[in-house]
Amino acid sequence: MSINNKTAWSETFTVASSVICQKSGIKEANFYKARNLLQQKGYINWKSRTGNQAAIYHLPKLYEQLPTNSVDSHIDNWGDSSIDTSIGSSRALTKLNKTKQRDEDDDAVTRSDVIDKWTSLWGFPNGIAMPELNEWLQQLSPDIIDYAIQIAGEHDVQARGALKYLRAVIEGWQERKITTLAQAKKAAEEHDQRMANNRKPAAKQSHIKETMPDWAQRDNAQQDKPKPLSAEKQAELDARMARLKEQHEQREQEATS
Repeated sequence: MSINNKTAWSETFTVASSVICQKSGIKEANFYKARNLLQQKGYINWKSRTGNQAAIYHLPKLYEQLPTNSVDSHIDNWGDSSIDTSIGSSRALTKLNKTKQRDEDDDAVTRSDVIDKWTSLWGFPNGIAMPELNEWLQQLSPDIIDYAIQIAGEHDVQARGALKYLRAVIEGWQERKITTLAQAKKAAEEHDQRMANNRKPAAKQSHIKETMPDWAQRDNAQQDKPKPLSAEKQAELDARMARLKEQHEQREQEATS
């Protein structure tokens, strides 16, 4: 159904068996058994082709056709006078289902949405990730799992660490008895605030200038202060400076002459 949806619900479509195996996470041997069983139950029709060409698939409608006049009877309720009865009853059924869903359930996120979001970030869930996803979806509503995946994407979690990251987030929520999207969002905000508060002291500490004790400062001051020369050393230094000055003056006179 996911592949047929991407083809805009074409009457027939082709897809390789390897693609279906990859997306469904089942082995090739089990795939052929499942395909034949689905056809026997009337859920799909398929026909093989020669060579290495992909098989042709068709998904029969699993609902009864509504009478044409049922479309007319709902035009006024929907406020959409542009609906043409020639479109067919399938569109009417789709719109009725959507209206009913909005009235009965505000949660628009489905299991398919969760899988699609995972796929958009890290590729189609493999045989390890899919069972855990199914288990989470049985325990929590799809919008909560969808939000957990969204958090992982915002934190730039890579594919190799996605399952571990989500496992920590979801198990943490389950321990706190979180069962609604509003509770999950509040928990995520509180977590981000705690992380921000934990980073602030470290940032401030890096700007703190460490002061030395008084005795150490006195020792450093004494070490930096030059010691006075004795009278003998001072006289020797003065004589040396006088000789250097005299030699410098002689070189300047020779240069000018």
